[in-house]
Amino acid sequence: MSVHRMASLSWIDSRLDDLLGAPAMWGSPEAVEMQSLQLFDLRAHVVNPEQEATAPRRVFETYVAWLRRRFPHAPSAPLFRLLGDSDPHGTELSRLLGEFREWLSLNLPEENPFEHSDVAIRLVFHEKRAPVTSAFTGYYETFRRAARAVARPEQRGARAPKGLWAATDFALSDARVRQANGQPAEVLLCLGAGSSAAEAGGANEVRDALTTLVTMAEWAASSAGIAELPMDDLDRQRRVAVQALRLLPRRGIEHVAIGGKLIARARPVELAASHAPRLHRVIGSGTEPEPFDLRDEVRAIDLDRGELILGRQTRIRCYAEMDLLGEGVIIGAQARVVGKRYQPLGARPFVVVEQIEAAESFEDG
Repeated sequence: MSVHRMASLSWIDSRLDDLLGAPAMWGSPEAVEMQSLQLFDLRAHVVNPEQEATAPRRVFETYVAWLRRRFPHAPSAPLFRLLGDSDPHGTELSRLLGEFREWLSLNLPEENPFEHSDVAIRLVFHEKRAPVTSAFTGYYETFRRAARAVARPEQRGARAPKGLWAATDFALSDARVRQANGQPAEVLLCLGAGSSAAEAGGANEVRDALTTLVTMAEWAASSAGIAELPMDDLDRQRRVAVQALRLLPRRGIEHVAIGGKLIARARPVELAASHAPRLHRVIGSGTEPEPFDLRDEVRAIDLDRGELILGRQTRIRCYAEMDLLGEGVIIGAQARVVGKRYQPLGARPFVVVEQIEAAESFEDG
C-alpha cells in the first residue's frame, strides 16, 4: 500500500475513532450511522480500490446482511431504528457499529497487486530504514535484462530483436514504499506491458521467458530433483538457471517476490539467497566446480545475459552480476576473473564469476 493510501487509511480510522467514541457530539443516531457507513465505504475503497469499483454497493449490502444476522427476528431497517428509544445516548449504536467495523476489517481483503498487475515485484530489505533508490532500480534493470536474455534467440552472438526491447520496457503503473514501525522496509513495483510492445512484437516471447524464470525459481525453492524441471533441454536449463541466479536478492535485499497476470501468478514466487546452491546444481549439471583464477583479455561483454568472454587464445564464457560488469571492465583490456569453473558433459566449460579486477586495479597495485 502506498504512503498516500496509508495516510488516507490512518485519517479514516482516526475519524471513526472520534465518531464512535463520542457519538452524541456528531448529531442524531441516524447521522452517526450514515457518517459511519460513508467512512466504512471510503475505507474499503482505499484498501481495495479495484474490487470496490466493480461492486460499489458491496459495503452497504454487507452491512444490511450483517444487520439481518444480528437481528434475525426484526424487520429490515437501519440500526438506529432497530434500537429506537432503548438507546437514548447512542451507547449501543456505537458499540454495534464498532463491532461491524471490526468484522469488516477482518473480512475485507487488501488489494493483491500480484492479481491485478501484469507484473509485480516486491522487495523486502534487511534494514528498517528507507532503501536507497539504486537498490530497487538496479534490481528492476537486472530483472528486465534477465527476461530479455531468456527470451532472446539461442544463437550465440544473436542480438535481441527490436520487439523484445519494447516488450521488456515495462510501464511503471505504481511504486510503493512501505515502512511499518519496527518492520523491514518494502518496495512494491507494479508494472504493465509497454505501450509499444504489441505493435513491435515480442510480447509472447517475454511472457514465456518470465514464466520460465519463475518456474525455475519455484523449483529452487522446493526439494524437487533436477529431473522434475519442466525443461528437457539441458543447455536451456543451465542458461535459465544462470538468469534466475541473477534475480536472487542482494544489495541489502532480504527476499524478493515476483508474480502477476503475465505469468499467471496471483500468488507470488519467493526468491531468497538460500536458493543459490540449488541453482548452481542445475548450472553444473552434476559436475563438481573447480576454482578459477585467470588474468586475460576481455573479448566481449553482454550486459543482457550477464556474460563476459575472457581470453585472447582460449576463450571462456563467464557469467557475472551487473555490478561486477560495471565501469573499469573494458573490451580489449586485461581483467582478472575469479570464480568457479564448470565443465558440463557434452558442453563447453564456463565460469560463474565471484570477483573481477579490471586493468586499473593492476596498475594501482
